[in-house]
Amino acid sequence: MGDGMPQDRLLSTSGVPRQFFKLSIADVDSDGDGLADWEEKVMGFNPQLNRTDRNDSNADLARVQATLNAASTITVGLIDGDMREDWPDQGVIVIRRKGGLKPMWINLTISGTATRNTDYTTNIPSTQIYLPFGAREAWVELSPIHDADAEGEETITVSAIAGSGYTLGALTSASAKLADASALPGAKASARFLIQASFGPDQDNPLDADDIPENVEELMTTGFDAWIADQFTRPIGYLQPYTNWAVNFANPMGIYGNYKQHAWWSRAMGAPRLRPDVATTQLPDPLRQRVAFALSEIIVVSDRPEALGVYPEGMAQFYDLFETHAFGNYGALLDAIALHPVMGVYLSYISNQKANPALNLHPDENFAREIMQLFTIGLWELNLDGSRMLDAQGQPIPTYSNADITELARVFTGFTFPDSTYFNPNGLAYGDHLNPMTCWDSVHDCDAKTLLGGLQLPARTPSPTNQGTAGMADLHAAVANLFNHPNVGPFIAIRLIQRFVTSNPSPAYIARVATKFNDNGLGVRGDMKAVITQILLDPEARDPANMESPTFGKLREPFLRVVNLARGFNASSPSGLYALDQFTLDHMQDPMNSPSVFNFFLPNHAPPGPISQQGYVAPEFQLLNATSSITAANYFLNVCGGSDIHRWGHGDPQYIVKLNLAPALAMVVPAAQVDSNSPTTLLETDALIRHLDLALLGGTLTPQQFQIIRESVERINPSSGIYNWHRERLRLLLNLFVTSAEFNVLR
Repeated sequence: MGDGMPQDRLLSTSGVPRQFFKLSIADVDSDGDGLADWEEKVMGFNPQLNRTDRNDSNADLARVQATLNAASTITVGLIDGDMREDWPDQGVIVIRRKGGLKPMWINLTISGTATRNTDYTTNIPSTQIYLPFGAREAWVELSPIHDADAEGEETITVSAIAGSGYTLGALTSASAKLADASALPGAKASARFLIQASFGPDQDNPLDADDIPENVEELMTTGFDAWIADQFTRPIGYLQPYTNWAVNFANPMGIYGNYKQHAWWSRAMGAPRLRPDVATTQLPDPLRQRVAFALSEIIVVSDRPEALGVYPEGMAQFYDLFETHAFGNYGALLDAIALHPVMGVYLSYISNQKANPALNLHPDENFAREIMQLFTIGLWELNLDGSRMLDAQGQPIPTYSNADITELARVFTGFTFPDSTYFNPNGLAYGDHLNPMTCWDSVHDCDAKTLLGGLQLPARTPSPTNQGTAGMADLHAAVANLFNHPNVGPFIAIRLIQRFVTSNPSPAYIARVATKFNDNGLGVRGDMKAVITQILLDPEARDPANMESPTFGKLREPFLRVVNLARGFNASSPSGLYALDQFTLDHMQDPMNSPSVFNFFLPNHAPPGPISQQGYVAPEFQLLNATSSITAANYFLNVCGGSDIHRWGHGDPQYIVKLNLAPALAMVVPAAQVDSNSPTTLLETDALIRHLDLALLGGTLTPQQFQIIRESVERINPSSGIYNWHRERLRLLLNLFVTSAEFNVLR
């Protein structure tokens, strides 16, 4: 009906609104497999595929003819048996069928020390569960009930018993465990926290009686607060010691590449020594490393310019400013980066001279602009909760003008390399990159200045040679002025929350973190310990209910997916070194290698479609495109098969970094058969999938995804004729995990 049709034509004679129905023929056979579409829908088959569920043996019609009336064998398995009263994640016990396709009811018994409808509820009304037409699995979901009683660990056992139309297989029961609420986190809460606060869970010690990653067990014992407090006390894992060693000794040993990235990997993996030739060891500091990486994506320097690419020591030393100040003060960090020669080269204000209109000489404005736009206050005046302030006309208010940039650029004149014996305006990239710049007041603009917010800097008396008294006073005053701007708290809060927890934090979450930035409770502004603690322990970060929210969470950064996988399998080389770099080729990301000062992705990037249409952002999606989605998947397929983590591999086997797959292989076949080319004994798959679910996904795998992964990998078995079938099975299993939505999206 057209929009111009009279209203009385829109109603039937009874006054009921008219409705239009689209009728389609359902007895067509869209996939040409001999079954009508309606028949396939009734049986749970896919009418668009002639081999539903990737069935290898028969097309759908032949499969129905062979199995419709076949006997069904019922077994019971465990998908998720880790339950706590204070964690909403359900326990899941699976009822599986092999053989027939007909719908049927399966008789069950539910027993154990936990009491149904008192300690937990289930999704089945009685002691039967229904298997629909064609279904191979049905799930008994166990939902814990939170009470105040201290009952200790209880059990819930589901068993299949005899019934009509089926026989029982070898495994007829499975048990889940239900723990009391506790002030200490459980395994899932701990794994989720480590994915947010560090580089994820590591590998479980195979000598343990359990299959819980070691750092997850540590966190379960200490709790979140104590873990963070301990991280604050750990020695700093600097990058520069390794880089200094590599510049002098790596090439003769056959180690080539980007040495600062080798150092970064060493610290991310928790190598015990800062450089290979010292005996002193120290504990890993994963939280500091994670914070430093986040800061490096806010205050950006990149070695893509050749002027910095040839100075790995200087780049590492600059990154170490983030290590030093990760648990220090943000204002002190700003001071340090403003004086570092690497930043001076990258944003082109090193050897910057005061204006001389007669020579058409004007100060470079690059750093003056970016320290405001990207490092401190942003483009728009903000409320405490990160929302934009509006003027009387309802328009956002700019934080600064071009005049403010020009005036601030005058501050950053006269600075050059600390080893310069005179001010050389042409020596942009040559000099000491490891120590703070010095200032030559003779070329610094010592006249009075009016900075942002009306701050008046007085005219200053130049000091001789490179003492730089006037220039240093101007710089420290200008940086302090920006640091104390009310925008900095919410501006930095948003960016740090996005790096750790969620791309779209609520205004209340932003306000709580910004409040801690403004005052740590002791009158100190910019205390990073207080800020990081608030971000990680905030109710919005820790509430497991948010895991079900479609607007909560974030896409894992492509490069961090590699690091998370490497951590989960304790990747290492025989030498103990991590000569790894060039991940930008497959994942478009490497530490301190962004294409511009705007980082690898913008904090307000929103991919086209539902995310942008609903007003949300998803920064990391800026790196996901038609190329990276393929190159990353191919990379993981190789690595999961035991290839070198380095894209190019390495000619010297001492430096080849691989995942430690042996413990996982021993969950595919018995340990004694791991080194066999054709092992004959197959172990049950569920336990390995549960282990990887915890270690890689934080326990978020759905029963549906569990079934897809399990059925896919079980097609690779001793009778499949595949050489090293157990390794190929593990390869497929790992690849399905790391390419899953649950791995790629942090919730």
